[in-house]
Amino acid sequence: MHTFFVNILLIFITASNNFLVDGALTIYPVKVGETLILDIGREVKEWKRVRNGIEETIRPCEKNEKTSDTCNGWVTKNAKKSGDGREHMYENGTLVIENFQSDDSGDYFSNDELERVHYTADGQIWKLARSRIAVFPID
Repeated sequence: MHTFFVNILLIFITASNNFLVDGALTIYPVKVGETLILDIGREVKEWKRVRNGIEETIRPCEKNEKTSDTCNGWVTKNAKKSGDGREHMYENGTLVIENFQSDDSGDYFSNDELERVHYTADGQIWKLARSRIAVFPID
């Protein structure tokens, strides 16, 4: 099994405030049938993905909450369940999709991921934007 990532850095410069933002897009190919595991930090309380222009959200179940239509499954903005039970999100922020399929392809991200900010001696502010992971199938 060979897994590899390709990181693409996009640089945006805003001239007005000596502000530089680096955005990271990770390209993540996954073999159909394998398990996808995404982990970008313990602070993540929910994951989002965009497939075919539709945003879906998953969050872990609370300690006394049973798996339901609103936890540990993908849900659309109008609270419609869109997952099929192969997905699971843990309290530590890790997202797992078992038996990855082509229709799992999309952009995965979390607005809970901490921003990384660096202040330089000359007053510039460097920020690395939150991760966006483009997941797609390979044979």
